[in-house]
Amino acid sequence: MKRWLVSGGIAVSVVVAFASAVVVGMILGAGGIAVGGTGGATSPAPRGAPSPWAAAASPSPSASASPAAEVEPVALFVGDSYTVGQGASSPEARWSTLVAEEMGWQELNVADGGTGFVTRRPELERLNYPEQLKSVKRNSVDVVVIAGGQNDFKSLRKNPTAVFDGVANTYALAARRFPDAEIISVGPSTPWVVALEARALDSAVRAAAADNDATYISLLDPNIVEGKLVNKDGIHTTDAGNAQIAERVLATLQADEQQAGARPVDILTSR
Repeated sequence: MKRWLVSGGIAVSVVVAFASAVVVGMILGAGGIAVGGTGGATSPAPRGAPSPWAAAASPSPSASASPAAEVEPVALFVGDSYTVGQGASSPEARWSTLVAEEMGWQELNVADGGTGFVTRRPELERLNYPEQLKSVKRNSVDVVVIAGGQNDFKSLRKNPTAVFDGVANTYALAARRFPDAEIISVGPSTPWVVALEARALDSAVRAAAADNDATYISLLDPNIVEGKLVNKDGIHTTDAGNAQIAERVLATLQADEQQAGARPVDILTSR
């Protein structure tokens, strides 16, 4: 058994402060709150159809394995198009698969492009994060990875309270539905400038992770999705970008127990 390290959670009061800032920013105008931008410009949050190979690359845990074979822990990945792997050249190149391979996990990826903690795409039969969690049998996985949230930026500007409640409820649902699983929180990212709504959502994710004893990992400090790591569509990540996200996640999961300022969390052994 190896111990993973996770930095202490952020206070809920910070989330409330960010919520107030979002509301005040909308009331006063202040040039508008752009998704990763400045001034009055707005950009759509990362959206897109799931990769055509996503379902085939993430089979459900098989019961036909030989009893003598080593059973890999099953890791459930919940998220948006970044977690689906849209923009990657193959399923093997997406960050979730790279992490699962390095940690010795069997990947169960149920992510849907264009979704978030509250954002859903019923017209495309895509599920938001709580619905993704409910699509998997209770207590059937060993690890739950909840990633992203940038598709909620638009909703955050309209109704911050609903989004913050959605984040908190998603993590609480994961803890109830998979009480024996370790929960890993990969915060939101953005291919644009890290603006107020990204910080607000990231703070909400930190707080929810802390409340549910989850390991939190930031993709904003420093911002990881930028420059040549962004695909030609200006939104999704290249293979190199996926590799960088995987490296950031693994750096926390495989951190040394003696890392200063971190608190230990019992979790499954990595390779």
